[in-house]
Amino acid sequence: MTIALGKFTKDENDLFDIMDDWLRRDRFVFVGWSGLLLFPCAYFALGGWFTGTTFVTSWYTHGLASSYLEGCNFLTAAVSTPANSLAHSLLLLWGPEAQGDFTRWCQLGGLWTFVALHGAFGLIGFM
Repeated sequence: MTIALGKFTKDENDLFDIMDDWLRRDRFVFVGWSGLLLFPCAYFALGGWFTGTTFVTSWYTHGLASSYLEGCNFLTAAVSTPANSLAHSLLLLWGPEAQGDFTRWCQLGGLWTFVALHGAFGLIGFM
């Protein structure tokens, strides 16, 4: 058994204490430690969605830089579900389907799985 005499006092807060106080502060949207870790997932999901609905969809339609400028249906090929033949593949960019080719990965529907996965983790971070 250990007996401690005296008091342990911390003169100043370290980085962990400062971050912990900021993360646990009462605010309209509670951040917390899980939010700190999962905020990037929400940004990845939004970025994947906007990439798919602007650049990638325009490759399939007009070969233009932005499908928004053309007014075409931006919910078409890019962020749609992958083909049934891919079954339950994760469609990783480095996986056997795309083999690291970003264009091929987008054509296969890789952005759909990317947006779905990161969107789910992003939602968990905000709960």
